[in-house]
Amino acid sequence: MPATETYGAQPPIELLRLFIDMKGLYDRDEWSWKDVEDTTLVAAAAPPGGGRSPITLRFSRHFNMFCVPNADTATLKKIFGSIVQGFLKAGF
Repeated sequence: MPATETYGAQPPIELLRLFIDMKGLYDRDEWSWKDVEDTTLVAAAAPPGGGRSPITLRFSRHFNMFCVPNADTATLKKIFGSIVQGFLKAGF
């Protein structure tokens, strides 16, 4: 996540929030507003810590959030084993 400024803002996050809220961006070359239509924004983030800053509530309110727990070793072996077996059966 981007570093937080003195006043608590994160400029890249604020640009994305502007894009979502206003459905467009400001073009600084032509000094005009550009509408953007038919777009979908998908985002992923890890919990704060280790150099990651928390995202603001003003930005996160636009998304449905869910947490995915870490899988244990047996589950990971089953998932990736099935993928490898599928490749081997298909003549990989």
